[in-house]
Amino acid sequence: MNRILTVIILFLFALTGYITYLVQERQNELQKLTRYTDSWSVSQIVSEYFRLEASLALYAVGSNDVSIDDVRMRLDIMTSQSTLLKEGDLGKYIRKNPDALATITDVQKYLVTLDKQLGTLSSGQIVQMLSGMRDLEAPLREIASEALSKDIDIVNSTHDKIRYLYYIYSFISLMLIILSFTLGFLTLTRNNNLRKAHRKMELLAQDLHISKEDLQNKNEKLEYVAYHDSLTGLPNRLLFWQKMQELIDTKSAVVVMLFDLDRFKAVNDTMGHDAGDKLLIDIAERLSLFINESVVLYRLGGDEFAILSSDMTEKQAYSLACAIRDNISMPYQVYGTSVSVETCIGLIVSSTETRADYLYKCVDLALYDAKSIGPGNVRNFQQYMLEDLLDNRSFENDLANAVKNNELVVYYQPIADAVSGEIYGYEALLRWFHPARGAISPEVFIPVAEKTGLIHSIGAWVLAQACQQATQWAPSTRVAVNISPLQLLDESLPDIVRSELKKNGLDAARLELEITESNFVNQSARSLATLRALSNLGLSISIDDFGTGYSSLSRLSSFAFDTIKIDRSFVSNITQQHGDLNILKAIVSLGKSLNMRIIAEGVETEVQLNYLKTLGCDLIQGYLIGKPAPPGQLKL
Repeated sequence: MNRILTVIILFLFALTGYITYLVQERQNELQKLTRYTDSWSVSQIVSEYFRLEASLALYAVGSNDVSIDDVRMRLDIMTSQSTLLKEGDLGKYIRKNPDALATITDVQKYLVTLDKQLGTLSSGQIVQMLSGMRDLEAPLREIASEALSKDIDIVNSTHDKIRYLYYIYSFISLMLIILSFTLGFLTLTRNNNLRKAHRKMELLAQDLHISKEDLQNKNEKLEYVAYHDSLTGLPNRLLFWQKMQELIDTKSAVVVMLFDLDRFKAVNDTMGHDAGDKLLIDIAERLSLFINESVVLYRLGGDEFAILSSDMTEKQAYSLACAIRDNISMPYQVYGTSVSVETCIGLIVSSTETRADYLYKCVDLALYDAKSIGPGNVRNFQQYMLEDLLDNRSFENDLANAVKNNELVVYYQPIADAVSGEIYGYEALLRWFHPARGAISPEVFIPVAEKTGLIHSIGAWVLAQACQQATQWAPSTRVAVNISPLQLLDESLPDIVRSELKKNGLDAARLELEITESNFVNQSARSLATLRALSNLGLSISIDDFGTGYSSLSRLSSFAFDTIKIDRSFVSNITQQHGDLNILKAIVSLGKSLNMRIIAEGVETEVQLNYLKTLGCDLIQGYLIGKPAPPGQLKL
């Protein structure tokens, strides 16, 4: 049987080779018929040429039905069609015909001119060009007619030969069919092997199906991990953003709650992160009581949680938030220890907002407002929160512009000897006169400058102004400049001070830097190192607003201050409250024991001055001596 199959296969190969020859012959004859396609192409080109002329004519007369884009489209179609005139037998035919070649060349010249100058041609120029293009209409029709006539002759002559080849091809095909049936009959004997192979394929398909199901399970697990928190099993931030946008797209009332835990860091710090994790798990389990089909709890990260819901009124959402707050505040048992935490909640109910990021920003503002009041507060978003945020940003921009536009000025308030009344020096006080907001207190804009980082450039500018101004005073008159705690963290501050002293030729002994007591309490080792470096320059360091902070004797002894400035709140009540008088006596006694000068702020009356003299204050500052004033109004 193998020999028979071999003979049949060889015979099939021979017949296949002969069929290939017949197909080649038939193809050669069909190639002649392509001239008919060429004549059709010429007809199409002539038609497109007429359409182009019509579009140009309408465009030239300013018709609203045709725009320059329509003309450009017709021009592009005509240009692409004209490339066919250079290819194949049609191209050969045109190149052999001088008149046809000249006509096509003229057509292409017009096409090139229109392609380059269409946007700049005037109506008159287009009309003039159309006149020349119409002269080519008759030659183009003649080319199309000649091409069609020649193609018809070729079609008739080749048709007979193709019929002859068809008869031979049909006979060979019949032989192939007979041989194919014979071959098929013989291959039936091979079915057993095919059945075995098929069985193997089925087993392989089963294995693949099992592998597919396993892969799907793994993908589902990976998707779960990607969208859920590994600790609590709650949906995570990624799913929160996705679901929030989906709720927004439903056009229903979207409820978003945002909250984190107060004093959670203390649990981590005192009991360890394992206890913190256990607390988070307990909170998640406790809050599961509030979860249903329409209320979903998310853990956004750390101790941040969020809730998404829909179709609630503000009153219902607020009641739910209060219930969650109360539930969270109940004590927990973490590894045998009772732990209590609280939370603030910000919430928003919106049916009009379409941006998830904006909605989140609003609820975050509500949470910030709740936390600013204190633990355990629930705040619904109000428009003023966003307005306050925008106003704060505007204020920050105004402050930055104030630095650039020289809106800041330095006033100077005198400091006098408590006994003789002679001017000891002046304290440089920064003032801001905003063109629209008016005079702005340093208590308002200095915290903003510290928050934005502008305090470094502002502080350096005030220092420069004060040093320059001090050079115009008597050689014994000092100038005091306030320093922000953030400036003390800048290791380059001593170099800045040294540079200003050198540039202005000011003796370091005439410069005094002031830091507030409350800021000094939280100073780091780096700040103390900066203070020591400043002191080594030969200038004085004073602690301002003494008595209002929480400084201890150990902190005062950690750095040798030159001056203590008693806060005005003690001086104002010196004649009325016996307690303030005793505090002043203690402060003066403390300063004297540490060899520090004592300055009393806020002195406004002679009675206050006499008390301070009796107590032993060295220097005084206040309206009794002089108000802050610009340099030109100082009484030197």
